[in-house]
Amino acid sequence: MRVETGLNPSHRHSRDRAGRDEPGGDWLRFYDRLRLLSVDVALAALGGGVMAARVVGVTMPRTFYLLLPLSVWVVYTLDHLLDARRMGAAAHTPRHRFHFRYRAFLWPACTAGAVLCALLAFWGLSWLGLAFGAGMCGLVLLHLLLVKAAGSLASPLLAKELGVGVIFTAGVWGLPLLRHGWARGADWPLAILIQYFLLAMVNLLTFSLAEAHADAADHQTSFVLGVGPRAATAVTWAILAATIALGIGVAIAWPTPVPLVSEGVFAAMSFMLASILLWPRWMHAHERYRAIGDGAFLLPLLLALV
Repeated sequence: MRVETGLNPSHRHSRDRAGRDEPGGDWLRFYDRLRLLSVDVALAALGGGVMAARVVGVTMPRTFYLLLPLSVWVVYTLDHLLDARRMGAAAHTPRHRFHFRYRAFLWPACTAGAVLCALLAFWGLSWLGLAFGAGMCGLVLLHLLLVKAAGSLASPLLAKELGVGVIFTAGVWGLPLLRHGWARGADWPLAILIQYFLLAMVNLLTFSLAEAHADAADHQTSFVLGVGPRAATAVTWAILAATIALGIGVAIAWPTPVPLVSEGVFAAMSFMLASILLWPRWMHAHERYRAIGDGAFLLPLLLALV
């Protein structure tokens, strides 16, 4: 697998807690550390990989279920480390302050993770899979360069959010699709793929809404800063509505086990993401929106039971 006038509640909270992530503080609690280290995002990618394999009807090698979450963790950690190096200790989000503080450990860990990804890829992927992996690395590099070039430019073109959504979805679904082809079967797998991408976009936009003030203070590009919170919220609701409408169509047209279970999972994910928009003050406090938003993407793991 980011609103109100004045100081955003999540921004105020992150500033209030700026000094509380010392040893023994709240941010060193086990669950908080997992979130700060992007472990939840890596597990969300694993859930998406399980869903993709079930939906397209392929059996993926065990290597895939190790390589996918590890590669996502490496990419997210690298991105946070690069941002933290630029922002320094004055970063406005706990995540970036954490990566800056523990950079001496995280840089070697990220490098080791990247090396392990390469070894797993050469060991477990075909030449076509290796070519796909190389293409994904190039796409990630291009995205990082574009975001860096954009700097604090407020983008009305979803430059950051769209790039992350495309990369995350392609990385999760790419190898199962390559293994399957797309020559056989019904059209519903494509509809589910589209829904997954749309929900990823909703996740990214809700985070951008919650972190708009922090993005502005840290000179980060953002769709929300480009169009304003009201328009960004409307776009987010529109994408969520399109996802739900597409899901209803899939459930009616293909009432078979995997599509129906997938749509049940998507319905629960949609409700969790909608709750962030419906109760922003409560969600922004203590960064609850991150726990809910990223937690929603763990639900596709349920398809391992189908």
